[in-house]
Formats: sequence, C-alpha cells, structure tokens
Amino acid sequence: MPYTQTHNTMSHLVVVVASLAVVLLARCAAAYPWHLCGTAANFTANSTYQANLGLLAAALPKNISSSRHLFATAVVGAAPDQVSALALCRGDANATACSGCLAVAFQDVQNQCAYDKDAAIYYDPCALYYSSNATSLASMDNVGRTNRVNNQNVTSDPGRFNRQAAALVSATADYAAYNSTRRYASGEADLGVGGQFPRVYSWAQCTPDLTPARCRGCLAGLIAKMSRRFTGSVGGRSLGVRCSYRYETYSFLDGPVMVRLAAPPSSAAPAPAPAVGPTVPTPGAVAGGESSYYSILIFHLVAS
Repeated sequence: MPYTQTHNTMSHLVVVVASLAVVLLARCAAAYPWHLCGTAANFTANSTYQANLGLLAAALPKNISSSRHLFATAVVGAAPDQVSALALCRGDANATACSGCLAVAFQDVQNQCAYDKDAAIYYDPCALYYSSNATSLASMDNVGRTNRVNNQNVTSDPGRFNRQAAALVSATADYAAYNSTRRYASGEADLGVGGQFPRVYSWAQCTPDLTPARCRGCLAGLIAKMSRRFTGSVGGRSLGVRCSYRYETYSFLDGPVMVRLAAPPSSAAPAPAPAVGPTVPTPGAVAGGESSYYSILIFHLVAS
C-alpha cells in the first residue's frame, strides 16, 4: 500500500538510506583484495626503507615469473632498513598472470597500508607479504592469517554438505602436501542428486619450501577450525602467508582437478574415503557464482 503521509514516507526513506549505508560500509571494510596492515613499526616518506621496498616491487614480479613454482622470496638492504618479502601465486596460475598480479599487489598494499613496515595482501591469483623482521623468511609460521566466509547458507541437508566439504578439503590438503612438489592441489566432490548444489570445489596450497609434513601440519591447523568458522556456509577460505585453503559450490579453478570424491551414500552416512583420480580439466566458473564475502577473523601479521 502506498504511503499517504509525507512524514511516514520520509521515515521509511531514512531507514532505507541508513540501512544501505551500513551495508556499504561493511562491504568497504571487507573489500577484495584483502589486506592486513602491521602495527609494529612505520617508515617515513622518501626513507631508505621505502627505497628498499621499491626495489623489491621492481624485482619480485620478474623473479616470480621465472620460478617453476611461481614462488619467490627476496631481501633488500641492511638493518634497520632491511625489507624481506615473500610472494606466492596459486598453483593453476600462469607466469604472466602471476607477475601482473604481484605488480598490482605491491601498488595496492602500499596504498592500503601506507608507511607500515609489515603488510600482507591476498588476491585470488597471488599473495604478497613483506616485513622488517629479519627472521620472517626463515620462519615457517603461518603469519598474516585471515578468514573469509561466503554469506550464502546451505539450506538443504546442511549436515551432508558440511561432511562432504570437510572431507574434500582434507583430501585436497593431503594431495597438496604429499603429491605435489608445488604444494598445490585442487579438488571436486559430488554432492549427489536432488541437493541444493550438485558439487563442491576446493583448493589447498603451501609455499613450496615447506616439507610435506610441515605443509600438512600448517593446513591441519587451519582445517581444524573449519567447522567453527564455516559450518553451513556454501563457501569459505582460510588464508595465510605459508598455507591456505578454499572451498566453494562453483568452480573457481583454472586448471585440472587433482582430487575427486564421489557422492556420499546418504545424509546419515559419513563421506567416503577420498578418491584421487586422473587429472581432468574442469569447466570455468559459472556465471554469477561468486558471492560476497566478509571477514570473520584476523590473526597476528608478524611472527613473534
């Protein structure tokens, strides 16, 4: 029914505008790409530290494009102006896209974390971390951690979905750690006929300088909190400098699937053991598949 009084119309308009402003602020606060700024120390404009950071920004995108694993680290300068950086591209990225992503990452993170000596930034194809901590590259700690949850919920048999998604993420982590020198794996699981979603897709990756055991341990630390963070959500990602994973109900992969899981026999039965099949190309992401994300948790950026 249309409003017949002006003050009622205005009240409704104020509520709508206020609600919209809250939504926009929430989206801006969690805007992609996702960055984490350090709080330990800052540098000044035109300082030696800034110059060293500029040298890294020029060199690292070139270095990573020539890396077989699309992974690179570098150190420039001497204390107290030394800068250490680590960059990793997703295992299904190509060298050109990887280098381009990293070049943009250096620009974006310095805008978002202006004059912070420590920062991390995450895109779908790449991740970048730099620090004034001289031991940051030697450390295997998974610093710069942040978690993002897809805000769409599973409404049809969520228990079955959660079990299958967890089984797929775990199997994908196993493959990344023990079956790939790049420490990367992708996965796909069938959810069965008649469900809300036909399939779920996954990705897991560590920096390739981690041993298989360290990689799996790093991923296990993230996956252990999966049920608390992502239960009932159609997608989520847990990101860190040393290891990360993601799952979605649409394909976000650009390469072949490495791990495949068959549909569980029933909603009451546990998910089957992971079946690792031959690498088969997967279709591209479905139109409109990406849902909006928001942050649910951020951890320390710098290792102690």
